[in-house]
Amino acid sequence: MIKLFVSDMDGTLLNDQHIISQENANSIKKLQARGIEFMIATGRTFHSAKPFLDMHQIDCEMINLNGAAIYSRDGHLEQSIPMSFSIVKQMILFCQRHGIGYSVMDSQYLYVMDTDSFLKKIFANLDLGIDSDQSSRMQFINDINYVRDINDYRFNQASPVLKMMILSENPEKLRAFQDVFASEDSLDITSSNIDNLEVTHQKAQKGLAIASYAAAKGWTMDEVATIGDSLNDRSMLQMAKYGFVMENASEEVKSFSTLRAPDHNLHGVSQIIEAILKNY
Repeated sequence: MIKLFVSDMDGTLLNDQHIISQENANSIKKLQARGIEFMIATGRTFHSAKPFLDMHQIDCEMINLNGAAIYSRDGHLEQSIPMSFSIVKQMILFCQRHGIGYSVMDSQYLYVMDTDSFLKKIFANLDLGIDSDQSSRMQFINDINYVRDINDYRFNQASPVLKMMILSENPEKLRAFQDVFASEDSLDITSSNIDNLEVTHQKAQKGLAIASYAAAKGWTMDEVATIGDSLNDRSMLQMAKYGFVMENASEEVKSFSTLRAPDHNLHGVSQIIEAILKNY
């Protein structure tokens, strides 16, 4: 019997308009009303993910930054797994020497190389006018409050790096980064899109974070269902007994599990939840 249902956000719970559909929201609330816990596992920061849920009054725990941080329902940081400062400095130096974009995230802020360009991208999304319930608008405005210039970051124990994004439209540059750092045992390197790499501590993975959370509740991974679409969902799709891969996922991601969910633009999360509840 499923006790915990965990969903990725981008490309899974969110559609192409970057919103949670009413269908998905309604099914999540039905799931919770039936006593099955719902949880988010995302590469996003807490502050970036929360507005999407708030627009639909979805109250749940969250795994953020691919497992590097776990937050309670009220936004309290329950657990974090930072990378060592020495390896972060090595990665930053490599990116600077090879003209590769990067950003770093601690428990509070996203530090970016070009704040102006980042904010212009945010405002461009605001002008799309595609979001009838304004959740994307709120999320982008919220992001502005937590964006800082990379030069403002200070290496100190009060703000350790939980996640680093490696950004380039040149696949050769991303491959060069992987060639150097993939053998570093303390790191987990994955991706959420063709133009990025996501780097966290090796123990900071969605699947491991879910397993730890479930164990604290007295549940096994046989009582967990997960749903996702990206490479950074691999651990949770493989570790849970019920790992649903979105139809819009790549063929590589589809190789992680034989269970399928409909496209994220067709309320795939809702359809899987409804199927679970029908047999619950």
